[in-house]
Amino acid sequence: MIILNQHDAVTAESRALIIGSAGFLLLGVVAFLLVGREPVALSGRGSAGDIAALGTAFLGAAAVVVGSLQRLRPEPSRPAAGGRTRHNIDIAALALAHACIFLLGWLALFSIFQRAFVGAVLYSLAAAILVGVTGAISAYIAYLSAVTMNAYRLAALLAVFLVTGVLTSMLTAEDPQWWQENLSALGTSSDVSGAAFNVTLIVAGVVVTTLAGYSTRTLEATADTAPSRRRVRQLEGGIILIGILLACVGLFPVDELFWLHTAAASGMVVVFGTLIVRMRSLVPSIPATFNVLGLVFLAVIAFAVVMYFPVGYYNLTAVELIAASLVFAWLIVLIRNLAAVDADQLAAGPPALPLSQRTDTAGNTAAPGTDRTAAGS
Repeated sequence: MIILNQHDAVTAESRALIIGSAGFLLLGVVAFLLVGREPVALSGRGSAGDIAALGTAFLGAAAVVVGSLQRLRPEPSRPAAGGRTRHNIDIAALALAHACIFLLGWLALFSIFQRAFVGAVLYSLAAAILVGVTGAISAYIAYLSAVTMNAYRLAALLAVFLVTGVLTSMLTAEDPQWWQENLSALGTSSDVSGAAFNVTLIVAGVVVTTLAGYSTRTLEATADTAPSRRRVRQLEGGIILIGILLACVGLFPVDELFWLHTAAASGMVVVFGTLIVRMRSLVPSIPATFNVLGLVFLAVIAFAVVMYFPVGYYNLTAVELIAASLVFAWLIVLIRNLAAVDADQLAAGPPALPLSQRTDTAGNTAAPGTDRTAAGS
């Protein structure tokens, strides 16, 4: 978990203001050049909203990369899990998630503006200012988000991203009766709705794998026995597997690769259930109320399946919505509970370094089989 002190916080805010100003100038100039002499609408193809959405997606991703590279490094006593490859994957996942949120969010907001100001158009200068403001806001938020990112914020980011992506897909679906088939029908179309749905699942899957590293970092650092380290790796592996299967649901559309799509979706629920059953042994320090909540969620999903088949009380879409909502709700709550466990462990004292890295007051490394504690040991 990254905690900025006062000096770091002021520096981060100053840099965010500079990056936001650069975003305003860059995107404002681009909008001015693209609009030219002909006025454009607020929303629609070739509109100011399209320029803002695409521009902020690129700016937001770039700001996240810059912020991630400049973020405060963890102390030596709190080593980060994973190597350079894992670190790069985490940065890419954060950048993609922010880019998609800005893309879908500004598209939706400009669409609302267009409905509020019916018939309104923008000339080049007005479009440049308005689009530039979106660039400034997006770059500023993205940079600060990356610099101060922790498990709590990443869980919230995942929730916002999923809701934004799925709702955008639902609202832009060509077939208003898509819900009569199943939830995966949103990803079968070739329009914006299908792309939004599939990309949301793919990027969300990558973000979940990033969450695995953030949520188990302190647990791994404080694990002092081989069995405890093995349990942490199993927990991290389970969360990563959920993320991979979620991405596969988006990669394999149900109308083209039915069995792969179904296997990925079913496998995600199986891993979810396995983690719930084993959570007490994997993380003994996690609150008992969370374990009870997981069992309740699992029972509700089982009940929903029974009500669909063989009872036939409602259609498959209802079952998928219930299962997906509970799986992601549980995952987000899990991340927050693991972060709370991390916070308590860090408050109790920094995790011990491996024996080979311990030094005495004279700077000598402790030899295996010894335990140097203080001067005079």
